Amino acid sequence: MEAGRAAKVQRPRPAPVVTRRGVRLIAAVSILVAVVLFLIVVNPFRGAGPNVGQQAPDFTLSTSMGGTVTLSAFRGTPVLLEFMDVDCPACQTEAGNVLSSLFGNYSGRIRFLSVDVSFVGATDTDARINDFRTRYNTPWEYALDGSGSVQGAYGVRSTPTTFIVDRNGVILQILHGSQPTGYSAYAAALDVALGI
Repeated sequence: MEAGRAAKVQRPRPAPVVTRRGVRLIAAVSILVAVVLFLIVVNPFRGAGPNVGQQAPDFTLSTSMGGTVTLSAFRGTPVLLEFMDVDCPACQTEAGNVLSSLFGNYSGRIRFLSVDVSFVGATDTDARINDFRTRYNTPWEYALDGSGSVQGAYGVRSTPTTFIVDRNGVILQILHGSQPTGYSAYAAALDVALGI
């Protein structure tokens, strides 16, 4: 019996040999993993601009009524900061169907500010913006970002894009495009800003 056991003793196996094809496969997989990790960490597709939980970039712009507006002057009060374009159909719908009602219900506790970025149609002017304000019953302050510097600082790529900013200047929520639930989406975000 002992002799039978001795016969079953296995010899050590030789180390596997990596072929050229195997080396290329390992290199390709390593590069792919490195690229995926890079994209996860850097995320170049997110776009520039602040995220929720970050300080809203300060700016000063001329208003359509001839004055100036500085975002940091609103500290102490939450702000609905909308980036829009008077020629944008979604902006027109949001203004007429949602924002004018929100202003009626929240204007005593929330500051409203719209920044026109003139993405589509004719170049926007103070007169065109004031016509928009009247047509859609949106009487709050409007400013024109003619240079695109504020739009760039916020990473705005489409309109409407709305930032809900708390009383300390921190971004609480970013709403892109027309909201499917309309008024209730904005109201919920504003209630959070008010601590309701």
